[in-house]
Amino acid sequence: MSTVDRSGEHTEKQFAAVCGLFCPGCTLYIASTDDPERLTRLSGMFGLPEEEMRCHGCSSDVRGPVCQNCKFVACAAEKGIEFCAQCTDYPCEELKEFQVAMPHRADLFEDGQRIREAGFGKWFLEVRDKYTCPQCQVVNSAYDLVCRKCGSEPGSSFADRHRDAVEKHFMAAAAKQDK
Repeated sequence: MSTVDRSGEHTEKQFAAVCGLFCPGCTLYIASTDDPERLTRLSGMFGLPEEEMRCHGCSSDVRGPVCQNCKFVACAAEKGIEFCAQCTDYPCEELKEFQVAMPHRADLFEDGQRIREAGFGKWFLEVRDKYTCPQCQVVNSAYDLVCRKCGSEPGSSFADRHRDAVEKHFMAAAAKQDK
């Protein structure tokens, strides 16, 4: 999946978003790289062809519709930084609004602070563990309350910690579809 070794060395940062999100824990990334059925479902939900939905990480050449025109990427490039957490204005108002809008962003500021304190490589290893199933070691999305491979519950420590917010999000999305 990536070029991170256990010492935390990392040579390719395509698996982390400028804002500090962990791409391998993104449902669209998982759909694009490991779960074609999920990609078909997401494509239908967004009303876009599967090819336009594909994402291989926020810093890759293949980015999903939400990440293609990310304002944080442009801002970081303008400031000459790799991650929002490196900015003197961190967290800015736009990032605060972004963080509260979706449950998978719940740990955004905590993760940004870890990038700032520990560096990218160490953060990457830590955050990967946060999204990994304790039983089978597969990386799950923030929305996989049950492991997508082995069915273990919780699917990850992130899912365990944010279960209520994720369930509330699912109920709101279902109510919106019923209208």
